[in-house]
Amino acid sequence: MINNKDVKKDLSERFGVRVEIFPLQVESSKGVQELYQFAVNTFGENLHVLINNAGIYQNVNLVDMDPKDFDAVIDTNLKGTFYMCHYFTPLMIKQHYGRIINVSSAVGLRGMPGCTAYAASKFGVRGLTQSLACELGPHNITVNAIAPGSHKTDMYYSAPPEVMEARLKSTPLQRAGELEEMDLLVRYFISSNFTTGQIISDNGGTTMV
Repeated sequence: MINNKDVKKDLSERFGVRVEIFPLQVESSKGVQELYQFAVNTFGENLHVLINNAGIYQNVNLVDMDPKDFDAVIDTNLKGTFYMCHYFTPLMIKQHYGRIINVSSAVGLRGMPGCTAYAASKFGVRGLTQSLACELGPHNITVNAIAPGSHKTDMYYSAPPEVMEARLKSTPLQRAGELEEMDLLVRYFISSNFTTGQIISDNGGTTMV
């Protein structure tokens, strides 16, 4: 189990920044409101960047899926992203500046077998991102999304090995992405003043536009 104190110490020492950790169930509207209050009380109202990265995954065919599992994926991946944007965006509107980066998925661009719930949630994040970009553009707030393919995250290692092996074989680069490769897209979206409503998929060529 990951120890929050160790994570906080590691990040603080590696990057030389102040780090605070707040345990959160992002699918809970009340929980996100409590996070908002904690953030404002701790750091003030000057919010520049919001990254929505919480997500869970189910690899189950539709007929075998428990409806409760479908709800859990939608609640975490889609509703959680909505709650975070809903409660934190007013801070950005007030200061007339902000950068929102949502994490979708390559499966949010093209469905795959066994990904009924996950694809539905990530397609939803894509729609949410583009609609918010239209709403918030007049406030000098950009809203973009990263739609990664297979990257070496905890979710990647928790998937059945045979599933991941088949996916990587169908990818032109035939490998999983490194976490540092996604960092580049995050930095780009933060620094760009004229990019909004875009979904960039770092996926080794699995999907091409």
